[in-house]
Amino acid sequence: MSTTSAKSEQLRSLIRLLADASESVIQSWEAEEATSTQEQSSEKVYLQGSPLPSKELFEARRTVVGAVGMVMDLVQEPQSRLMEICSQYYEARALHIAVEKRVADLLADADPTQGVPLLDLSHQTGIKEQKLGRVLRCLCTVHVFVEVRPDHFANSLTSKSLIGNDFLRAWIMSMGQIQYSSSNKLPEILFDPVRGQSESDLDCAFQEAAGTKLTWWEWLRQPIQNADGSTGPRPDLEIFNLAMIGGGRVFGPPLYGDYPWATLGPATVVDVGGGIGGMSLDLAKKFPNLKFVVQDRSAVISQARAVWQRELPDALESQRTQLMGHDFFAEQPVKGAEIYNLRYILHDWDDEACVRILSSIRPALVGSPNSRILVCDQVMNTTCGSPSISSAPAPLLANYGYAVRFAHMRDLNMMAEFNGRERTPEDLQTLAKRAGLQVSKIWPCRGLVWITELRILDA
Repeated sequence: MSTTSAKSEQLRSLIRLLADASESVIQSWEAEEATSTQEQSSEKVYLQGSPLPSKELFEARRTVVGAVGMVMDLVQEPQSRLMEICSQYYEARALHIAVEKRVADLLADADPTQGVPLLDLSHQTGIKEQKLGRVLRCLCTVHVFVEVRPDHFANSLTSKSLIGNDFLRAWIMSMGQIQYSSSNKLPEILFDPVRGQSESDLDCAFQEAAGTKLTWWEWLRQPIQNADGSTGPRPDLEIFNLAMIGGGRVFGPPLYGDYPWATLGPATVVDVGGGIGGMSLDLAKKFPNLKFVVQDRSAVISQARAVWQRELPDALESQRTQLMGHDFFAEQPVKGAEIYNLRYILHDWDDEACVRILSSIRPALVGSPNSRILVCDQVMNTTCGSPSISSAPAPLLANYGYAVRFAHMRDLNMMAEFNGRERTPEDLQTLAKRAGLQVSKIWPCRGLVWITELRILDA
């Protein structure tokens, strides 16, 4: 078959796949609209706005996005496509600027057919009119905002999600600050014959970007001197803490909906390195039979207590939830719990550190056949596929290609900040075996983060 014939056949296959998946999306939209109209309840409206779609809609969405990405690659001129890809950081920068200046909030009350004049936005943001217009048009071109008429802007369906959403705003700002700067230093580290071979969290692009010899976590928590001579917390720390809530609200619902928490009964969930216990707090509200032990550094646990007292005080008073200072590199003190939860922990660390973390928990599972470790991180698929997880329908890449761009961007972010990594099923199996554990099941979830269940080896 000639190159032209092969490309033509692939394009036809993609268009058929795109048409079928698009029809599934439309049917899901229509079903949701009909249900919402019938019930007319505020709860139902909220659920329709939730980031957790039906399984059918989730599959159709990623198929559509994956197919669109392959179509773009087929039909664009290759050199132009490469030039576009290498410049995409300017789109990211435009978004960072718009979010920091709260443009979506400034447009919130605008008539969607009239928009807000660029001159008004310039006065409110302090950015020169013609320069702000160019930033916003960069984002309008990828449908983040809408230019409804010349020099008049309004929110799109996408930018509306930013209105009043300080947690999502913080997530984007966090990516636009030191993490963005770290990406700029990544080539320098990778090309270095010594640091490029290192797995240490002290040999990362982050250290170059921040001009520090500290790890990311040490730097983030290091007090700084203010202009008036006083010392206080680094501003990045507050933004990062808010960002983690924002990310949890996007990535969390699939973890709650696609693992059988309700079948565990009165089980104990030990939230290892759980921060203020955000995931446990959500689970505690949804599954009243579950009990929780939230573990982290003592300073973080002090912050957690205030949050739980405000959000769910009964859980502390009844001792349904315990807050415990603990270093996850030390042996786990709570023995025989049903669940040891590691959410967003392993991806921060290299393999040696991960084996130490898992090995510190393993003794707590011994003699308790119902005990397991849940690893809540991305489960990466290669473009060739893995025998442990399902592949995308042909002719898409096995990992759905364009639909998982963000997963691979996050993986590089882990590399730049900590020398951490997102892992494939095979990577996770290797870590588990080294720690005397085995992967008993991978739970695909309707989102970026999945759940990998580990148990005692040959238990």
